[in-house]
Amino acid sequence: MKQIFLASSFFELVCLAAGIDSGVYDTTAAPALLGTDGVESSDELTGGSTDGGRAGDSSGAGDGSGNGSGSRERILLLSNNAAVLELTRPFATTPGADRLLARFDRVLDLNASVHPAHPSSWSPAHNDLPMVEAHLREKWGLGDDSIELVLESPQVNPAIALGRVLSRATIRVHADGLMSYGPTRNQIPLANGQRMSTLHYLPLVPGLEPRLLAEFGIVPVPLAPEAFRAVVREVGEATASELDEALDNDLPDSPWAFAVGQYLAALGLITGEEETALHVEMINEAAARGFSRVVFKPHPAAPPAQLEPLFDAAEKAGVELSILDIPILAEVVIDRLRPGLIVGGFSTALATAREIYEVPALTVGADMLLEAITPYQNSNRIPLTIIAEVCDGSAPVSHSSAEELSSLVAAVSYCMAPDVSRDLRGSAEAFLEQVFGGDDAAAAAGRFRRYFKRKRLTSLRLPGGNVDRFAPRQLVRRTGTLAVLAARRQQKRLATRSKSRRQH
Repeated sequence: MKQIFLASSFFELVCLAAGIDSGVYDTTAAPALLGTDGVESSDELTGGSTDGGRAGDSSGAGDGSGNGSGSRERILLLSNNAAVLELTRPFATTPGADRLLARFDRVLDLNASVHPAHPSSWSPAHNDLPMVEAHLREKWGLGDDSIELVLESPQVNPAIALGRVLSRATIRVHADGLMSYGPTRNQIPLANGQRMSTLHYLPLVPGLEPRLLAEFGIVPVPLAPEAFRAVVREVGEATASELDEALDNDLPDSPWAFAVGQYLAALGLITGEEETALHVEMINEAAARGFSRVVFKPHPAAPPAQLEPLFDAAEKAGVELSILDIPILAEVVIDRLRPGLIVGGFSTALATAREIYEVPALTVGADMLLEAITPYQNSNRIPLTIIAEVCDGSAPVSHSSAEELSSLVAAVSYCMAPDVSRDLRGSAEAFLEQVFGGDDAAAAAGRFRRYFKRKRLTSLRLPGGNVDRFAPRQLVRRTGTLAVLAARRQQKRLATRSKSRRQH
């Protein structure tokens, strides 16, 4: 059997390595999939897994030097999904990546395999699927072996395309960030969804269950935080010299703040000027909280940032600013150097710092971002909602109960994707009724209104919308049409009666 792991970022590679080390990919898929070509119900396939799921060959178990997967061949399929490939550095060349790549038997390049198509737009025609499968099986040396796909971002290409091409393979999904807690943003081909067995995710929000692919009955499997920390530590040891050189070994003994950028302007969520203003606000917030040293790390996938306004803001605030412009994972910096605060927009690094490393995390610009991202069903809404609720810069203790956060996320998820979240309608109504119609409605509405659009609530007939005073526009149009049709029918009846009377 051959396992093909799709990865498009270094963080995903870290999570895959942690999953391999903890043995979560050594067990067979869900029993419902045992009848497909992707899984056989033989003990040989799992390598007689023992000791927490590790394969029977213990020579490589737990040391990062081998996969210990018995008869499974692990193949890493790298995909660069950047809009401008020439401006990005392949993440497989990131310092420390060689240690993670050693966990796989082979490494393949999807970009080279589908060139001149871009991985994100690669979508073979239905009639071409058998030909494409035969081509890739030969090109990748898969033969006629059974295949198991381990995909990221299953709702978009290239994951969808791989599932369509390798149509008999079983499918697992690995999710590396907060989007796993939100609904599936795009429609997935039924033939793909029915073959998905498990969702492997990093538990970044205690008490919150993933919603991604829930409509297919996928089984969530949390990744062990200690396995994640171990892999990050391993990468940190391999990149210690680069990190020390980049920061000149001069971080103060006193607490310092770590600001992490994203690529929001490149995604079209906000303008470049707004993103620069967001970075300036990060520095000002750190200074306001008493930090005299700030290290700013741009996102590796972001275009070159405008740094001059940041240095001007730092000088004005009396803060010493350093730019960490080397391709090192933010979690590596957090693990090795332990900042006193991490500040950002809604980067996953804020959640990992808070939950995995117990470092205070602060979000800036949440209100502006909640208003800016469109449409409402934009998949960034759930990560932003979670970060806005839990990352207030305080010590990592729960301020809002897990139950309250779960209810909020469920309500936002239903409003984002009601068609695939019908089971959340009741809980969404109950939460919104409590927020907008309870005894303390004024305070609750002031806190939670930013997560909901009145027009959206109105169209879904939910509390908080204008459902009591105004009918939705579509209903008005429909009612008006019915009234016209009824009037015409009445006119026809009167004309018929009048004609009948004249004849008699």
